[in-house]
Amino acid sequence: MPDIRKSISPNKEFDKNKLKERLTPTQYQVTQEHQTEKQFSNQYYKHREAGVYKCIVCGIDQFSSQTKYNSGSGWPSFYDVMDKQNIRCRKDASGVGGNLLRIIADPSLIRTEVSCKECGSHLGHVFEDGPKPTGQRYCVNSASLDFKADEVQGGDQDEPLLSCPATLGGCGGVDGVCQRVSKMAINNEESINNV
Repeated sequence: MPDIRKSISPNKEFDKNKLKERLTPTQYQVTQEHQTEKQFSNQYYKHREAGVYKCIVCGIDQFSSQTKYNSGSGWPSFYDVMDKQNIRCRKDASGVGGNLLRIIADPSLIRTEVSCKECGSHLGHVFEDGPKPTGQRYCVNSASLDFKADEVQGGDQDEPLLSCPATLGGCGGVDGVCQRVSKMAINNEESINNV
């Protein structure tokens, strides 16, 4: 029988006290306590420099600027990861406080958390409303990332930015509370855009 604990345990463990010294309070709260940073005012939301986004705790490459796009969510969004072997995904109902009646009424309230497989740090969530070719939206906290500029381009050039508005909600709201985007709001946006 496989050892379940081994399959969900990170490959590396870091001393929590040393992490508190090394990381900012927000970085620690996001990566170690699964908190969500404020939207629209975080470091990498509008960042367009060419390069790689790494896990702030262990330094493993997680996302490329080539897959970054504007979802309008207020957090950095990517339509793919650099290597699926570097992340771990699990179902997460924390946004509704485990309220079973709400979950039964609307199963889409259960999100999929994305964490670093190497160190277990919380990165964000993945939703199925992203652009092609994957259809995925990795909605990631800037506080969980460190950026390394592309040396070939010198990091000076901005990546062209694809825009694909999020439609499934997620961690909307300044307080990080999960919100579901109403279909009416989406239809109104589409009507406005088509005028």
